[in-house]
Amino acid sequence: MKPGKFPLQAFLMSCLVAGWGLVYVGRIKWAIGVAAFLYTGVVLLGVFGLSASPVGLYVLFGFIVVVKLSSAVVSAVLARRYDGPADVPRKRFHALYVGVLIVITFVLIEVLRAPLMGFKTYYIPTGSMAPTVSVGDYIVTDLKAGAPKVGDIVVYRWNGTEAIKRVAGVGGDTLAIVNGELIRNGENLGLFHAPADRVNGAASMALAPVEVKPGHVYLLGDNRNNSNDSRFIGQVAVEDVVGAVTGIWFSKERSRIGTTFPLQ
Repeated sequence: MKPGKFPLQAFLMSCLVAGWGLVYVGRIKWAIGVAAFLYTGVVLLGVFGLSASPVGLYVLFGFIVVVKLSSAVVSAVLARRYDGPADVPRKRFHALYVGVLIVITFVLIEVLRAPLMGFKTYYIPTGSMAPTVSVGDYIVTDLKAGAPKVGDIVVYRWNGTEAIKRVAGVGGDTLAIVNGELIRNGENLGLFHAPADRVNGAASMALAPVEVKPGHVYLLGDNRNNSNDSRFIGQVAVEDVVGAVTGIWFSKERSRIGTTFPLQ
């Protein structure tokens, strides 16, 4: 006799959408509870800043996977034991349930990303921050890191796009480059995170003293010879700084996965 519900279908439905397999077997309250638990956990991890780092991102992914897999297993077991009508609940309710969760997911990821989620991920297509951050790296950015500090790697908006560089100076600082070394307020900061073999071009060896305007930051790329930074584009307004890069959560180079960049 053909079963009323299919365990594999219930399992896959819960893997796709939190609690959907439970809706399939008629446990609507359980499904809503699973979805509420999942989204509450995701939001709390974001609100408390726990997901804005490589380790935190792994925890977030793990939490989502565990919740979905657990509900999927329960859904499959209930489907195997199901002996009720095959057409309950109606397709309209399925569509409503999935639609509501899609809207909630969109709102969290796009609309309320900064205040609730607190992080954003990026793929690195250029080598201006190599070897610290290289082409092919996937970084995570803390959107609630606060005011940029000297030494932080930040994502900023410029010319209609977003890019990353390192903060070399903040409002009120006086900067200069002498023999490739960064001088900040009279203090020699050396090559300032740039490898020696990437500091030898004319623009990398010398910079006349410049004062950073209030409400602005001066940015430099670690790959000093190949970086379109404040030496060329000028100072960047703090309001155009999106967030601070906290690490590399994935990379084509296995040894780089999980690399963290402590905020200054």
